Amino acid sequence: MKKNYFWGVFLVLGAAYLIISRLGFFHTMTVSVFTVIATIACAAAFIHSLMHLSFGGMLFPLAFIGILYDDPLGITAITPWTILLAALLGTIGLNLIFSKKKWEVKWKYKNKTIKDKLEKNNNPDSSESIHGEYVYMKSSFGSLLRYVTSDNLRYAELEANFSGVKIYFDNASVPSGNATLHVDINFSGAELYIPDNWRVINHLDCTVAGISEKGKSPSGDHVTLTLEGESTFSGITVYYV
Repeated sequence: MKKNYFWGVFLVLGAAYLIISRLGFFHTMTVSVFTVIATIACAAAFIHSLMHLSFGGMLFPLAFIGILYDDPLGITAITPWTILLAALLGTIGLNLIFSKKKWEVKWKYKNKTIKDKLEKNNNPDSSESIHGEYVYMKSSFGSLLRYVTSDNLRYAELEANFSGVKIYFDNASVPSGNATLHVDINFSGAELYIPDNWRVINHLDCTVAGISEKGKSPSGDHVTLTLEGESTFSGITVYYV
């Protein structure tokens, strides 16, 4: 509901700005309709990413705004590639510096019991097969392959930055009938292989990102997997196997 209000307000303000600007009320700067729409989208992405501490989601919209208005701002000498490279390096640096702090802030208002169990059941990065009721997976600037073989999966956490991820849940059991996958991915691609008798519920916050499903999930679902968290400049594909 909050997400709908957020984007709804921005779209309404954008519509109002489009009409007012075309009526000639703004004379100080001549901009195209595309520039106005792109500016609104970048501003929305920046604010949304700021609320969720997504550094890439903040820096790249600022870079795009700089490119859109490079002439009035007098920064044509650094657009487009220099400013985009600066946004990329800034994103990498801030993620490296503040990744631990970001984790702590995000967990501040979450269930501490789940956090403790995630840390206790954390599997070694070198192991492709992971198990436990609570599992944690992370990848930065690389690739990640994991086979979840839990006998009683309840909660999984995925954090990925500039990575390609493949996670297989086809050998995982969920006796309770409900499990949660919390994702925090930035500039990454994730492939999730889900048993065909599972139902996926999408509660993700997506910023310039998307999720798609491949393969038809049959009726009579036995397990519900809830996707929550954030996806920024990323794509998630769910394969039913």
